[in-house]
Amino acid sequence: MDKVRIIAIPFAGGNRYSFGDIEKHIVKKIEWITLELPGRGGRFKESLLTSVEEMADDLFQKIVPHILKEGEYIIYGHSLGTILGYELTRRIRSKGLKQPSCLFFTGRGAPGFERCSKKRSHLPKDEFWEEIDQIGGLPSDFFEHKELLDLYYPIMKSDFKAVENYEFKEMDKPFSMPIHICMGEDEIGEEDDDKTPLPSMKAWANESTAVCTFELLDGDHFFILNHSNTIADKIYNAAVSGKVVAH
Repeated sequence: MDKVRIIAIPFAGGNRYSFGDIEKHIVKKIEWITLELPGRGGRFKESLLTSVEEMADDLFQKIVPHILKEGEYIIYGHSLGTILGYELTRRIRSKGLKQPSCLFFTGRGAPGFERCSKKRSHLPKDEFWEEIDQIGGLPSDFFEHKELLDLYYPIMKSDFKAVENYEFKEMDKPFSMPIHICMGEDEIGEEDDDKTPLPSMKAWANESTAVCTFELLDGDHFFILNHSNTIADKIYNAAVSGKVVAH
């Protein structure tokens, strides 16, 4: 039997190790692949990209060898990775390649929703890191190490610039695979409060003619870090059956 693959795309500032806490809960019969953007991790010496368009084009070249293999695959993304997963799937379909059996996205409303009302990439370094600290996802002692802040600043800034300048273009034809959306309860709220209105989450249903499921878990934007086992179970079920079991 051909191995089912989960192809994952990290959040802003992420690299191939970003989903380690989730990946470790995935059984070995499933192949987990985390794609990595230029300018970080194993691709540190490559130039950073500053637009979703460039990033999606780059990752398309990286994903093709994996989707040409025998067997099914799904795409998982969180936050920036969600938008990149969506744009990657559009490119895969336009090239006539084998499409994912389903999409599993966390931490982002529908692609037409503009969450980044604040242009954080324009902020001075100190203010920028204050904003990132409020979003969460990084250990508190991270902000005490100037060398780490200096190292990650250009990476995070370029990633945030890409998200902030993303221009959604409506598809002529929706996808035909299931889409599973999961977000943190604390992410949902009024747009003026830099949160995602529930209708903007539910708007993912417009992106596919197949079933689209929605679920909220306790936590903020990085709720996945506190629910790694649960998220792994949901991704696994999506990969092997196309269905997600609510907890």
